[in-house]
Amino acid sequence: MRRWSWLFAFGLVLLLAAATGAQTAGNEVIGFYRVEQVTDLGNQVRVTLHIRLTNQSTSELSITQVALRDLGQPGKPAASAAWARLGPGEATSVDNQFVISRAEYGRWSRGARPALRVTIQNSQGRSLMRTISLLPLRPRRAQ
Repeated sequence: MRRWSWLFAFGLVLLLAAATGAQTAGNEVIGFYRVEQVTDLGNQVRVTLHIRLTNQSTSELSITQVALRDLGQPGKPAASAAWARLGPGEATSVDNQFVISRAEYGRWSRGARPALRVTIQNSQGRSLMRTISLLPLRPRRAQ
């Protein structure tokens, strides 16, 4: 009887560890966005995005690069500079300008969400690349 209790407890611990690992694997960072400004450049559009990234993992992460994916120009992301070091649960916000195709901006206007390709360095020094579909932030209140 005692052995079965011990095996059950051990199995439960393994199941919880696997569930926790599956929950965070590939979901280290979540992102939000708000379009702050749009400039018409003909076939392209320059957008200023307010981006907020949050570390959802239990360890410190360094966000070393972000690149906005433009489905209208595959293979040619609008890269941006390095970002920040985030502790567990910490967030950072920044306003960045990107030049994207008019078609991509049109997709956003019809409800598609922008996607960031994020390069992350974890606390062990391992670089990971993730694509994050950004969620909309509420518009700023008029002051």
